[in-house]
Amino acid sequence: MTETANATGTPNSAHVASLKVAIRIAATPEAVWQALTTDLAKWWPRSFYCGSSSRPDASATILLEPWPGGRMWEDWGNGEGLLWGTIQTVVIGQRLDFVGHTAPAWGGPSTLCGSYTLEADGDGTRVQLDEASFGHIPETDMANKTTGWNFLLGNLKAHLEGTEPPAWPEG
Repeated sequence: MTETANATGTPNSAHVASLKVAIRIAATPEAVWQALTTDLAKWWPRSFYCGSSSRPDASATILLEPWPGGRMWEDWGNGEGLLWGTIQTVVIGQRLDFVGHTAPAWGGPSTLCGSYTLEADGDGTRVQLDEASFGHIPETDMANKTTGWNFLLGNLKAHLEGTEPPAWPEG
């Protein structure tokens, strides 16, 4: 690995980090798959849209194209938006892999590789999100991502079970 110095003379280096979060949802794998791939905007909180602060008129939406090469992206209207990632692998009802890149403006440069896996669990579904990231990863980034993914999966669970979504953890 090559290290270079930033403007303050501090060495920059690439890191690798990973996380896993899982949740059990009282819904069939088919229903969970539908929510993950087609109904994303119904449970993904607007506060998690990267463009939400620039679109107070609620014109932004989040979309996922559930096929290899498809996109997970925010459409802010007027040709503006943000690409969260590209879909790499689709095994309908079982697994969705994606790859995303983070620009310096969002804390990068870094790349993340993620996978949602769904597994029938009695009368419900176990959903697991695995993420591995490499590049410029601030020390707090993976802890923040773990909190964020747990929150998002909690929103997915609430959507499918018809319960109140979780509150964002304070502190």
